[in-house]
Amino acid sequence: MKWRFIISGKLSPARNMAIDEAIFIGVCKGRSDPTIRFYDWEPPTVSCGYNQEIAKEIDFNALEKFGFGFIRRPTGGRIVLHNQEITYSVISPISERLSGNVSESYSEISKALAEGLRMLGVNVEFEKGSLSSFHQRQTANPCFTSSSRFELNYRGKKIVGSAQIRKDNSLLQHGSILLDCNQSKMAYILPKFDDKQKEYLAEYLTRKTISINEILETPVSFDKAVNIFISGFQKSWIGDEFYFCDDLEFFEKELIKNLINTKYLTAEWNKRK
Repeated sequence: MKWRFIISGKLSPARNMAIDEAIFIGVCKGRSDPTIRFYDWEPPTVSCGYNQEIAKEIDFNALEKFGFGFIRRPTGGRIVLHNQEITYSVISPISERLSGNVSESYSEISKALAEGLRMLGVNVEFEKGSLSSFHQRQTANPCFTSSSRFELNYRGKKIVGSAQIRKDNSLLQHGSILLDCNQSKMAYILPKFDDKQKEYLAEYLTRKTISINEILETPVSFDKAVNIFISGFQKSWIGDEFYFCDDLEFFEKELIKNLINTKYLTAEWNKRK
């Protein structure tokens, strides 16, 4: 399989999700090459899963106080704070390297991410258990409170969280690789929690999550870490081809504009349910 690498840097919440979906549409239609993208967020952003009920998940006054953006993802999963992290997306036909079921594709992508982390000096472990569908549906339950099967932990602390969607024999998986911040601030934007409960959850998230630069003696920059993760994919996915792309295809750009304006900037999408 031939893969396209794209490094986007910091983009707005709406643009980030529109790019991922536009490439996904292109892959579904056979017009876009399989793509591995790395990006960050400006401003720091809370994202929620496709099926989540926002009123039960987010205190928007607290969100405004912190200066965080907000977006609904096209993928499932639970709320995540994207703040000083590396976000990745893998968008591909369900074939060759990523053939098989959801768990098999999760495992294959996690192996590549784990190799990148190892090259950075962070030796991670695969989560062996699985998170029940009931647990994943619980409200006020941030993504980083627990791990699903094949997600990556460092000494029992979660360092990567991911979500996937499948359509037309293609998949979009994206996720957060914590670079500088853990997820403790999530506790303060959850509704219907008193101050004591928020303090407890913040402390729990501090114990349950860890970032790359909390582990390394010498901090690594976003750019350097991304380059190492790229090397991790190349080393892990032996036999595949890779190339770098500085720009998107014209039809992808047009899709992105449309998705931003008609979907990702609208309350109908972001605040439904």
